[in-house]
Amino acid sequence: MNSESSPSRIQLISYLALFASVGFGIVGQLLMKHTMSNKAEAFFTWSFIQQLVIALTIYSLGIVNWIFALKTVKLSIAYPLTSLNYVGILFGSYYFFDEKITLARVSGVVLIFIGVLLVAVPLRERRKIPERAN
Repeated sequence: MNSESSPSRIQLISYLALFASVGFGIVGQLLMKHTMSNKAEAFFTWSFIQQLVIALTIYSLGIVNWIFALKTVKLSIAYPLTSLNYVGILFGSYYFFDEKITLARVSGVVLIFIGVLLVAVPLRERRKIPERAN
């Protein structure tokens, strides 16, 4: 293994951890909502506690992956990518909880996604514009 492939391999693993963090975060949030929405269950029953522990464990896996991702991914790139949670939560809420997807919500998510792309996708070097003399 040459030294050039190691940083790119580590970088790839870090980005995979980042996207795993987003995925675990989405699933954890949806499971927390499911646990808290179960009207038939009383709080602090064995079933409730089991569901909540599973939801929090999955959410915690997201935090662990986030920590691994920050090893090499710049925070200024990683943090905006976590806003992809909005997309997953929007569709997960629609699919699992019959929440409405409105044009305003879709527009907001599209704008967030475009913003993420603008922040996360590296741009080639821009030409420096010479400053004007006063």
